[in-house]
Amino acid sequence: MKKLITIAAVAIIGALLAFVLVPENKPAPAFSLSDLQGKPVSNADLQGKVSFINFWFPSCPGCVSEMPKVIKMSKDYQGKDFQVLGIAQPIDPLESVNQYVKEYGLPFTVMFDADKAAAQAFGTQVYPTSFLINKKGEILKTFVGEPDFAALYQEIDKELAK
Repeated sequence: MKKLITIAAVAIIGALLAFVLVPENKPAPAFSLSDLQGKPVSNADLQGKVSFINFWFPSCPGCVSEMPKVIKMSKDYQGKDFQVLGIAQPIDPLESVNQYVKEYGLPFTVMFDADKAAAQAFGTQVYPTSFLINKKGEILKTFVGEPDFAALYQEIDKELAK
């Protein structure tokens, strides 16, 4: 009888810990920026699409290293309910961001976070940092540094299938 009670207690404690430690998806923080063409972009634009938000800047070695993969991912999911949003940080001037976007042909929306308001809202401190957002505008996963793109594609496919 004691063994049964112990097993039941362990199961209940385990279930409670899982409930507490596995948070529900939190909504993406509110942000509002203009893209490089002046079009406003905000978290309202996240609704109905799986989104990959990438905080970066042109002179960041890790950002430059992952950017070809982010570009490829954007092209691979073109025409689906998926979008990449690049939020450039003001570590480099706007002119450098514009030059990088033009030189490498970034095929996705890029914004310049001049006052770092979006970065502060998302809590980024290290770059690159990216967020995978579901169609409801909720953060599914945070990536500090370059993500495992094979695993990321699987997660995107899973979300797109919902």
